Amino acid sequence: MRTVQIGTMRVELYDAIEELPMRRFHKYNKMLLVDSGIGSDMADFDRHIEKIIAYCKSKTPELAAVELDNMRQNVYYIQTGLSPRHMAFAVLVKSIDGKPCEDISDEGLQKTVAMFADVPIIEIAAQNEAVKKKIDDELQLYFPKVFDDASVKEYYDELRRRTLLVLDAVINGEDEHKAAELDRVTMELLLYNKPRSFSGSENMEIKYDKQFERMCLMLSQYLNIDPKCYTVLEYYNAFEYIREEIKNKSKAYGLNKARTAAF
Repeated sequence: MRTVQIGTMRVELYDAIEELPMRRFHKYNKMLLVDSGIGSDMADFDRHIEKIIAYCKSKTPELAAVELDNMRQNVYYIQTGLSPRHMAFAVLVKSIDGKPCEDISDEGLQKTVAMFADVPIIEIAAQNEAVKKKIDDELQLYFPKVFDDASVKEYYDELRRRTLLVLDAVINGEDEHKAAELDRVTMELLLYNKPRSFSGSENMEIKYDKQFERMCLMLSQYLNIDPKCYTVLEYYNAFEYIREEIKNKSKAYGLNKARTAAF
């Protein structure tokens, strides 16, 4: 837990997995999921346009329609002032000036966000990034098998490659081959993550909620407590423990079956 001064307010934030409730962490990740797919400002609007143009030129032009639908929702967020990025930050707010912020419904989060209306966006972004980095670092430290994402490393390798190509063109000059390679890598980065649908009965938000509920159902079969009441540390520790138990039992079953067959 950390206490910071944001504007004129004294804000208490969840920033450690041993204290952050799992219910909040789930909502936090869902808001980040929406932000990554839809966004809430003009920079995200421009990103959608770039990807739509790229998909129209790619081997999968049908994905441009999904990106267009996401851009339409992005425009709605811009017009209404809704920001999933700021709502994600609001999830991590435990209290403001000593008053608890316990309502993490969409409406409750919007009320929390409204309390920061007079605070510069850059200040909110800095606090949000600091807390996110600490939580991400702790998850990778404690549960590397669950949170060590190889695809992220691959993306940053490609990003590093593009940076080197740009620097090489600046230092040594650009030629046709270098320009073609830079365009290729840029296109790969732009289309690295396929657009996900956030509309309809099977949109990403619903799928994410279903996955969480199924995970909780699986854990509850082995535990004597609702896993939603756990902290993030307790939740993923229980998940790893149960996964290892199932793995060991499967190995033992396989050995016994092999011994029986031998006789």
